[in-house]
Amino acid sequence: MNRIQELFAGVYLLQGVVGGRPLRLPLLAGAERALLLDTGCAADVEGFILPALRELGVGPDRLGFILNTHCDLDHTGGNRGLKQFAPRALLCCGDADRQQIEDPQRMFALRYDAYREEHGIHYDQAACDWIFASLGQTQPVDLTLRGGERLRLATDWEVEILHLPGHSRGHLGVLDRKHRALYGGDAIHGSQIPDLEGKPALGPTYLHVEQYLDTIRYIETLPLDCYTGCHWPVKRGAEIAAFCAESRAYVEQAERLLLEALAAPGTLKELCMEVGPRLGAWPEGVNAEHCYAFGGHLQRLLSHGRLTDQGGAPRRYQARP
Repeated sequence: MNRIQELFAGVYLLQGVVGGRPLRLPLLAGAERALLLDTGCAADVEGFILPALRELGVGPDRLGFILNTHCDLDHTGGNRGLKQFAPRALLCCGDADRQQIEDPQRMFALRYDAYREEHGIHYDQAACDWIFASLGQTQPVDLTLRGGERLRLATDWEVEILHLPGHSRGHLGVLDRKHRALYGGDAIHGSQIPDLEGKPALGPTYLHVEQYLDTIRYIETLPLDCYTGCHWPVKRGAEIAAFCAESRAYVEQAERLLLEALAAPGTLKELCMEVGPRLGAWPEGVNAEHCYAFGGHLQRLLSHGRLTDQGGAPRRYQARP
């Protein structure tokens, strides 16, 4: 894989790997200042980000903004390292994600270990060790954003911050009207997160179903010729609408299959193991990762009165007749 992919003049994808999956970080290098979206895992700063910046001639004085699209280790783990490289750059994130981004321990507890107590789903020690190493060190955020802000990169180039929640509550994207492009982070997932060969590696990991569907609808309204996510091939033209439709279809199918499975009482873990393999051909060992999206569906179905929560440890649920 080439370390740098040029999308447009001054727009690049810095390309790395996380857990056997592609990791593509957009760099918008304007004449006045540059904007880097996401910082990868802690080791990625020296692993591929700084070598790419040096190759492109983007020094610490030119890097004006570092934007975390959302609170995930492969998007925030390099915050400390990038701020050490460019201390005058403004580190920005979505307002709703700030607490997790600033505190790796909090992100672990609220994101990666959130299903242990009530659902009996958690990572083994080796995975926890990797997560903590990838999360990096505590780094305060300089500026939080809620969408609608505009950042000037050159006299003829301004980009707009969009609020694209669903995968996280504060998820952000960057709308580049000059190039009719949206740099969307993990805003929408299609029907899978692919490995380096394009095969299914994980299922979608959105958390907040209603917001996620709203984000899909919003992206469909934007005047785009190019959409870039962090783990998916670049989408152009009609591929953008198809990716949005694929994202929505997955949500609808997942909810239908979950309701069918819950004709009899079931736990979140049981649903991951039963329904997960019916949604895609990913490795058997990652079925527990469906807890993120499926947990979101359970909360949505409970709020709509379509499930009963029977309690217990782990919690059990059943569809209402």
